[in-house]
Amino acid sequence: MPPIELGAELPAVRWEYGAVELRDVAQAAEAIGYDFLFIGDHVLFAYTLPDRLSMSGAGFEGAITQHEALTLLAAVAGWTSRVRLTTAILVLPQRDPVLVAKQAAEIDILSGGRLRLGVGLGWSDSEFAALGASFDDRSARYEEAIALLRTCWRDEPVDFAGDHYRVEQMSMLPKPVTPGGPPILVGGVASRALNRAARLGDGWISSGAIPDDRVAAAAEAMRDRVRAAGRDPAAFPMQRETPLEATPGPMAAALCAYRAAGFDRLGVRTVGRPPLTPDDYIRRLEMIQREVWPQVLAAEK
Repeated sequence: MPPIELGAELPAVRWEYGAVELRDVAQAAEAIGYDFLFIGDHVLFAYTLPDRLSMSGAGFEGAITQHEALTLLAAVAGWTSRVRLTTAILVLPQRDPVLVAKQAAEIDILSGGRLRLGVGLGWSDSEFAALGASFDDRSARYEEAIALLRTCWRDEPVDFAGDHYRVEQMSMLPKPVTPGGPPILVGGVASRALNRAARLGDGWISSGAIPDDRVAAAAEAMRDRVRAAGRDPAAFPMQRETPLEATPGPMAAALCAYRAAGFDRLGVRTVGRPPLTPDDYIRRLEMIQREVWPQVLAAEK
């Protein structure tokens, strides 16, 4: 089984942090002992229109601050030296996969091989439209894009002939320092997403859309899919996060339950939580490392 890891979300959405605050949090998390930092991805958020599905109930509508994931991780690569850097998750089919391959390779180089590229299908048709990407065929393009990423990272020259993307005798150098490129972690909760992760992913990133009382069953279903794909579940990392709280109890209970279910990368997320000052967030991270994480490790024995 992959080693157990503790991660923290970079507060890059809604919390109004600037470069200095993000740097301080990233460096503090590394110094405290966190194993990975993660960041979500949106390029745009939609305002309400009469013919547009409202996402106000989910908190994804209107004027929302969000730092760009790959650009920020490039900066974090320079601010830190040890922690792994994860997109959780990047909406791959709304982006040009060749450009993503280049950007991810560069972050992998700058970080000394610390990037993990978590990718997902996406849900905002308005965001896709604004970025000039087709929404209806995103599933097919998503799978093809994953193959294209790996081709760009592995082959020289790059040749790829798919239904949606074509690259003929092109060069992409330098290659990532990670042999074959950064691991690709597939996100999602639907049955097709789980199947895709088992077939194509180097791991799975779960979602808060799976309630805690269904986490164990979801993890077992993923392991079954990995076995059916002819792969070893013990070598297939799974990541899940719990919301940041003011007291250790709820977080310890959640993370212990996730670990018992078989998740090996456990994190705390800031999305949907009331903003904290950088100092207060760092103190919260210290509390988790001091009071929550020992309970998770003790449950291993």
